[in-house]
Amino acid sequence: MAIISLGRIDKKLIFIAILTIARMIDLIIAYNISEDYFDSILSSLEEEIGPIIAGIIMMFLFKQKEKKRERIKRSFKYLFILFLLRLVKSGYERCYRYVIKGSEYGYNTIINTINAVEIIMITIGTFLLLNYKYYIHHIISMFIYSAFGIVLDFILGNFSLVNFKYIYIYIIYLINEVLVLCYLKYMMDKLYYHYTETIIYWGIIGLIVKICIFSGRIIYEYKNDLEGIIHNFKIYFTETNVVVIIFLQFCYTILFYASFYVLWILILYYLKPSHTIISDELIESFELIAYEENPNKYYTIIPFILQNIALLFYFEILEFNFLNLNKNTIKNIQMREKKEENERQTISSLIELGEQYYIKDDELKILDEQKRPIDKIEELRSTINSNSIENKYLN
Repeated sequence: MAIISLGRIDKKLIFIAILTIARMIDLIIAYNISEDYFDSILSSLEEEIGPIIAGIIMMFLFKQKEKKRERIKRSFKYLFILFLLRLVKSGYERCYRYVIKGSEYGYNTIINTINAVEIIMITIGTFLLLNYKYYIHHIISMFIYSAFGIVLDFILGNFSLVNFKYIYIYIIYLINEVLVLCYLKYMMDKLYYHYTETIIYWGIIGLIVKICIFSGRIIYEYKNDLEGIIHNFKIYFTETNVVVIIFLQFCYTILFYASFYVLWILILYYLKPSHTIISDELIESFELIAYEENPNKYYTIIPFILQNIALLFYFEILEFNFLNLNKNTIKNIQMREKKEENERQTISSLIELGEQYYIKDDELKILDEQKRPIDKIEELRSTINSNSIENKYLN
């Protein structure tokens, strides 16, 4: 038997592939088109408008195909919790961009280490909140992945770029990110929100949060006589070509974020929160190799490959075939369940329930032909002997 074998490949993994390709295209466009063509505030708002439009369209398109699902009594508190989580997320992004500034405080500066810690936290979060079961092969592959993630940032020298003065912001944001992923999955799995509803709520709540943040900033700028959002809007719409505004700022941006969040929510809906890390990892590596000028970037290729191989074992796409490490993979658990079900069906075909229990004569002949051990026959007979047994079927 081979040491490593192919595990269970879920067809829904195609969503991750499509999302990664879409993000790569967006990254290429971002590096090849001037930032002056985009207004960051408008793009931030369109990031929320996109999924709202996509969710409404999907709701009407798939309305007839949706199956009725059991619904529990919902209350406003579930959406309020999502609002709070989004407020923290958007608050960090605005704080980082407009208050703290500088890559030394950026969340993405040590993104490989962040992903390493995040997969551990997601594993813990889904275990506690969603009752997911994890086994030894998950733990081993998870820590291998995490170790290589930290190694990657050491090779790239990213830790020397980080100012740990605001380390608490990293911790709060990371915890919030994990809670967002786990809570969205909880809403869809436990509270029975359909993915179309979740996409719409995600966009609406995000839009409300950002309007509140930007409104507060506009008021602050106005009271302190500062040039800010309103001034930047005037410059953007005055100096930017109208065709660029229509096709890049509006059409492309809304379309990208619509597709991004639809695929992101579908990954959460059909797979697990930890699956979102795959796309993040691939995009970061693509950006590093294709566009960044770090002299050590090519030294990261081997650790990156090993890291992603560990992910394949974590998601059971590959399996270890030694030391019983593949005993509790989904594939083998399903095989055991199927085998047990077949055995139960075999026993039920031997023993029929009527006014009395009896064994069919032709089934006993099969047992004799198969030469099953006598102790198995005696065990079967002793099991049914407590009831009245028709002798003509036993002879």
